[in-house]
Amino acid sequence: MPALNVEFSDEEMARLRARATLAGRSLKQHAHDVIVEEADRIAFVDGAVAEATRVLPGVQARFPAGQR
Repeated sequence: MPALNVEFSDEEMARLRARATLAGRSLKQHAHDVIVEEADRIAFVDGAVAEATRVLPGVQARFPAGQR
């Protein structure tokens, strides 16, 4: 299975350990989950932006600025 070796400062590691403890997960599982969740969040935002860009011209045509 692919792996990732990431270096952290002592302060960063302490914060990560504290967050993992609060989440009730091992440091390894917490780091994995945070990285995957961030990648998923970015993919979601990219998809939302693409969809908004696709539908915006139709919305602007139907609801021109200044008309209510």
